[in-house]
Amino acid sequence: MTSPFVHRVEVHFYEVDQVGVVFNAWYLAWCDDARLAYCESRGYGIEQARKADAMPLVRHADIEWLASLSAGDHAQIVVRPVRVGTTSFSLRHEIHRAQDGELCAVLTITYVAAGLAERTKRELPLSLRTALEQDRAEGHSRRDILISR
Repeated sequence: MTSPFVHRVEVHFYEVDQVGVVFNAWYLAWCDDARLAYCESRGYGIEQARKADAMPLVRHADIEWLASLSAGDHAQIVVRPVRVGTTSFSLRHEIHRAQDGELCAVLTITYVAAGLAERTKRELPLSLRTALEQDRAEGHSRRDILISR
């Protein structure tokens, strides 16, 4: 069983708004970076996506803010697949403040595989789909173990 994928982020001053907390758009940018790193770690980086002509693009995003982050904070983004389809997949991104582990935001983002030239949806390449399905199954196993304790 593999551990969940974690992407680390440092909150920069320019990412903070007038209220002193991270401006909402940065959460989406961070999650896009986390998705790229996650896919790369599973053998499906940008070069593989270009070669397969199946680039994952954002289709839909749900965001729930639970606590704030400020300049100088460090965050850990836990990335887990929650749905794998034929042409799309959804990732859950849990953003935790590294200093105390507090869950600050949860983003569930659906990505659709699209051809680069015509921007129409395509089937997910088998290698990506297999990796996502494996991580999804292992994620359910981990949650079941945690719930049963």
